[in-house]
Amino acid sequence: METLPMFPLGLVAFPGNVVPLRLFEPRYLKLHEDLVSGNGEFGIVLIERGVAEAHGGEHFSIGTVVRTVASAPMEDGSVMLIATGTDRMRVERWLDDDPYPRAIVERLPTPTSDDMVAEVMAHCSTLLTRVLALASELGADVGVDAPEIDREPVGALYDIAHLAPIQELDQQRILEADDALDGAHTLRDELTSVIDRLTIQLGEG
Repeated sequence: METLPMFPLGLVAFPGNVVPLRLFEPRYLKLHEDLVSGNGEFGIVLIERGVAEAHGGEHFSIGTVVRTVASAPMEDGSVMLIATGTDRMRVERWLDDDPYPRAIVERLPTPTSDDMVAEVMAHCSTLLTRVLALASELGADVGVDAPEIDREPVGALYDIAHLAPIQELDQQRILEADDALDGAHTLRDELTSVIDRLTIQLGEG
């Protein structure tokens, strides 16, 4: 168990993914000061309901430990911060949110994986390529045509879940999966649903 500063957000952070943040509230500017003077680690959890307060809203208990890799002050007094996800974690107990939200957390192991996960993830990679192609046809700016995906199955799971246009609640289900195969099946089903939806939109255009 350890105590970490927390940043409840309306997004899901995954291990291995880059998370850009703009800090402007006084409490999070104070958090930034402490990150710079400390080890740079904090936790991100998805807001379940309510405002982003440790005691004023509700949050999912499974989130991600992230580590600050760069930050820069802006002219308006805000701070741009870049962090990278390192580990899944579970919030065991929320603490006082003075001067910012904090919690006692437990780091979770990397989900178990096997050859079946690799097979499903190869399919998911193909599905993501199809999703991006369809979205591009509909006029969306999808960035690169062939995004870089981790070759390791669990890393690929998180990379594709981060890149795919799926709902935050579905991303949360993938993050919470202790068995990577369960997460991979969820991702495959969601990507297939996205393809079906985009195909219908193209047909109606």
